[in-house]
Amino acid sequence: MEESIATDITIIGGGPAGYVAAIRAAQLGAKVVLIEKGQIGGTCLNRGCIPTKVFVQSAKHCKSLREMARFGLKSEYIGVDFPSIIKRKTMIVKRLVRGVNFLLKKNNIQVLMGEGRFIDAHTISVSSLEKNYVVTTKKTLIATGSKPFFVPIPGIDGAKVLTSKEMLEIGNLPQSLIVIGGGVVGGEFACVFRCFEETDVTVVEMLPRLLPMEDADLGEELKASFKRIGIKVHTSSRVTRISDTPARNKRVTFTDEEGKEYNIDAEYVLVSIGRTPCLDGLNLRAAGIKYDRGIFVNSKMETNVPDIYAAGDVVQGVPSPMLAYTASHEGEVAVENALGHDVEMSYHAIPSTIFTNPEVSSVGHSEEKAREIFGDILVGKFPFQGNGRAIIAGHNRGFVKVILDAKTTEIVGVHIIGPYATEIISEGALAVANRMKAEDLIKVEHAHPVVYESLKEAVLCALGRPIHQ
Repeated sequence: MEESIATDITIIGGGPAGYVAAIRAAQLGAKVVLIEKGQIGGTCLNRGCIPTKVFVQSAKHCKSLREMARFGLKSEYIGVDFPSIIKRKTMIVKRLVRGVNFLLKKNNIQVLMGEGRFIDAHTISVSSLEKNYVVTTKKTLIATGSKPFFVPIPGIDGAKVLTSKEMLEIGNLPQSLIVIGGGVVGGEFACVFRCFEETDVTVVEMLPRLLPMEDADLGEELKASFKRIGIKVHTSSRVTRISDTPARNKRVTFTDEEGKEYNIDAEYVLVSIGRTPCLDGLNLRAAGIKYDRGIFVNSKMETNVPDIYAAGDVVQGVPSPMLAYTASHEGEVAVENALGHDVEMSYHAIPSTIFTNPEVSSVGHSEEKAREIFGDILVGKFPFQGNGRAIIAGHNRGFVKVILDAKTTEIVGVHIIGPYATEIISEGALAVANRMKAEDLIKVEHAHPVVYESLKEAVLCALGRPIHQ
């Protein structure tokens, strides 16, 4: 059975780019069809940002309970009820998915659960178990997201070799875990499982430092923090194979930068070496859409085909990090242009937030990139050991680092590792987005005692006039 539908705009993908774009398009008066073959909310809500942060929050409480004596409190740490953590994670995800579905219904968006496939630039077929559809559409937004990326390592498809999706559903706490990839996902999971019952965790990263996309100082400080909490780290190390041991564990073989070979055994292996756009089944050639690993777009999120747009993890050719909030913004920009407005996507001040232990965040240029662009720069770094609120909280390691254009004192980069870093970065993003100069920020009164004071102190350090250092 097949049903024909005519609409103003069709959105393929119901993740952060797709469902936000659908709501915005409906607000602009369009008739909207949203196609989703999996779960509304996409990776972020179902298998990414939200469920991983549930794990992170439980891990933080677990660590805090074991450290209560530092605060003069008597408590007995009994252990982790991991099935209850999984249950809470599932409950929170379901609640938020229900919320998104409510918003779609509230905005009169027609949702088709099935796989969308281009017949031509203005016609999309949708295959589902119950009914097939043919959608005739004036405009289309592709927002199909991404999936875990794999390299052809022998044994990578074996049992007990997991992606982040499977880690979120794991039935037991591993006694030992090897994480391949020291980026955002690998770093967060390494910290979570180290805090849960102190799982033996090893991180193997091919590049010279952890968090290779961040400022170098952040990666080095995180590596030192990992070592303090007992996470073993091997950087500049390339995995060559994954095999089974006689004890039914996994063995990861890797070589260091000098070519020396190592073997490490663990109960599970987590592969977190990146993600790749989801293009499978879209039949992009039928619509004439230009793509490679992802879909090429311009600053208005337009593809090479008139009336077809792309947003989120599926795009290529723009400096688009795979971040849910960036995807949402891109989706809004896309549908606004599709429906007659004239707006462009800006990547000038996109914050990065990483929920490791300690937290890491950044916005703007790294020190290396800033030197390349501006030549003369000013760098200020203020340690949390000089901040009263951080000391009170018992998390006084790490720092706030700011980078200024020496000619104008414009704040062009903010990098933080330490307590509440993922919250403090909001003020840094505001500064970078509005091209604030040093004096603009330091004249703002900061409350006391709060960790936000450290950002102002770092700017003062960059100007050579520190107060508390």
